Amino acid sequence: MSKVSKYLDIVLNAAQLAAVLAVTVLGKTKIYLEWGRGTGKSFILAFFMKEMVKQMPGASFALVGSTYQQILSRTLPSTKNGLAALGIYEGYDYVVGKKGAKLGFAEPIYAPDKWDNIIHFSNGSVFQLVSLDSPNSGRGLNSFGILGDEASLFDPEKLFTNVKTTNRAKEARFENCSLLGAEIYASSTPLTKKGRWFTDIEKVAKKKPEKYAFIKASALINKFNLREEWFEEMKDESPSDLYYNAEILNIRPKEILNGFYPQLKKSHYYTDYNNDYLEGITANYTEKSFNCKQDNDIDKGRPLILSIDWGVFISAVISQSLPNQYKVLKSMWASQSSETRDLEDLVNNFVEYYAPLPNKVLHLYYGHDGNARVKKGTNDTYGDVLVRLLESKGWTVYDKSKGKPVAPHNGKYILMNMMLKATSSRYPSIAINEQNNPDLIIGLERAEAAEDKNGIQKVKKDERNQSMKQQHTTHLPDAFDIPIWDIYKDLLKEDKEHWTLPLFI
Repeated sequence: MSKVSKYLDIVLNAAQLAAVLAVTVLGKTKIYLEWGRGTGKSFILAFFMKEMVKQMPGASFALVGSTYQQILSRTLPSTKNGLAALGIYEGYDYVVGKKGAKLGFAEPIYAPDKWDNIIHFSNGSVFQLVSLDSPNSGRGLNSFGILGDEASLFDPEKLFTNVKTTNRAKEARFENCSLLGAEIYASSTPLTKKGRWFTDIEKVAKKKPEKYAFIKASALINKFNLREEWFEEMKDESPSDLYYNAEILNIRPKEILNGFYPQLKKSHYYTDYNNDYLEGITANYTEKSFNCKQDNDIDKGRPLILSIDWGVFISAVISQSLPNQYKVLKSMWASQSSETRDLEDLVNNFVEYYAPLPNKVLHLYYGHDGNARVKKGTNDTYGDVLVRLLESKGWTVYDKSKGKPVAPHNGKYILMNMMLKATSSRYPSIAINEQNNPDLIIGLERAEAAEDKNGIQKVKKDERNQSMKQQHTTHLPDAFDIPIWDIYKDLLKEDKEHWTLPLFI
């Protein structure tokens, strides 16, 4: 390994030490770490990466992410930082996205067919970057061990098929290595239904303690490595108590039963990245590389739908209406400050992200607040201001909400759930890009419902809670509702019997 720093004093916190001892002393090979952010997940994964490479020179391993975009934007940078803290440096001890032959690196036991998704270490060991959104990623790999970050986002079936089944390689010289065949997955506690598979492993670990270790910890266990004021800052700046409790304190959120979208299931979420584009930028990318070129789900021949929920917190949802499907591509929001400034920030984010699109046409929808006048004595509405702002950025805009009345909650409830239920061909299905809509999905899954004389109403109490950040309240779901109601509401008129659906379908 590195000649720059052979000896380092490494101090592990109690959770990190428990993970190391589970492998080295107890001989466990299935390690699941449910740790809050700030607990030291990135460092411990880098530590195990270093140990795998050190124990098994020339071996092949898998570094798994839910998507290749996640690996590039989050997993790889934190892994590099962790390796640097261990005295292992890019360009000297390893290279990413290319072969290290020019630096005199040893050859791996099993050479990959291509190197643009490979971390190559100087002793010949390689880590293949395996993304679960690609059906062929991981296939053909003979792995001696697996590391996975943000594992609650993984699809467990794809993890088994594409990765776990490859963890079978065996060499006589490695038979006494404690990390041979090890699988180590780390994640904060899941905020959505998809992540239940990860926390369910705890039950398996209790039944088979000789092989499995399921270790839970919050960031409090790592206080000596964190600034004293960091916890207070995170609580002040987190989107909600739910988010702080889950992400920092590792407290699993309670499930919302009988919410406003009871028919919303994991099957409504999809992932569709352009992995050829992402793999092509592995060795040289910046934050601006993650624009709409990475998205493989945009129909470039159709206009985008931009939906805005107005207020001191402005939410935006970008979608497309296809013949038999309504596809939610991405969501954005602007934080509370000056409302006009928020709007400009949001528009700039939208314009920058979709700048590569050749067809800059959009249908604009917004809530009734968008029809309010900006100033007394003028006829300009907030919608008018937004149209002009988008047009000044080169977009052709069709305002679909000017002068429209407020949509009824009960009608939206019935329509949304008929479309989500997908049992009638009359209603287009709804598909939501999971990776591009994390805050929207949390808002949809946690939107509560209540019954009054007008039927089912969406509970909006969190929007009035000034101490609560608004990303995970009902603002984004409201923006999600607006165009769906306007485009498809006439389907209910043709299907009146469903207006008598049972409450909380």
